[in-house]
Amino acid sequence: MMDRYAAIDADFLARFPGGFQDPDWQALARKHKTYAKAETLCQSELTRDKLDAALASGKLADATHACRQIISLATTVSTFEKIAFRNYMDNRDLNLPFIQALRDALHDFGPDSFAAYVDTLAMARMDAKANAAKWPIVSCFLACFDPQRHVCIKPTTVKKVAARLGVELHYQPRPNYECYRAVQDMVLDFRRHSSVAAEVDNMLAQAVMYCAV
Repeated sequence: MMDRYAAIDADFLARFPGGFQDPDWQALARKHKTYAKAETLCQSELTRDKLDAALASGKLADATHACRQIISLATTVSTFEKIAFRNYMDNRDLNLPFIQALRDALHDFGPDSFAAYVDTLAMARMDAKANAAKWPIVSCFLACFDPQRHVCIKPTTVKKVAARLGVELHYQPRPNYECYRAVQDMVLDFRRHSSVAAEVDNMLAQAVMYCAV
């Protein structure tokens, strides 16, 4: 009997027999080419040194501009979420706490820094059009910065994958550390057992998983 991991691999290969070199997969990847630009920008502009320098000097323009661009380029973030993040960043008094919280989440990741990061993104939640504390936004910066370690969370899809694998995510609409870590563990576990995704980063592994649902 085929195990749950092999079944996902089989579903992916049924759709893309050539794996990541399959012409149909390559065509699909081209539709998401701006995401690679978001990764490059995140990894070059949101380093510990650059964010520390921005925070120390109070000169946040380069960092905030990079953040706006990253969300704009990320194909994992919906149009409505992009608008919410743009409106959130237009609240200039939130730029400093956001960059500080982002710096801590990226470079000192843990339950406390994650919670503070979400709290900061929720500071404009009273305006429904500026509530940036959404799973795709919260996870976008993390996943773009370190796709070997971090994950992108699209709630509907990730819940379907978890149901198929029999994983309890303890999902809540408001981003939280416990659910985030559960998704991380689920993706890393899939990579350990998958023949298709064994040698790729979390983003490609998640793409394989998503094709099965």
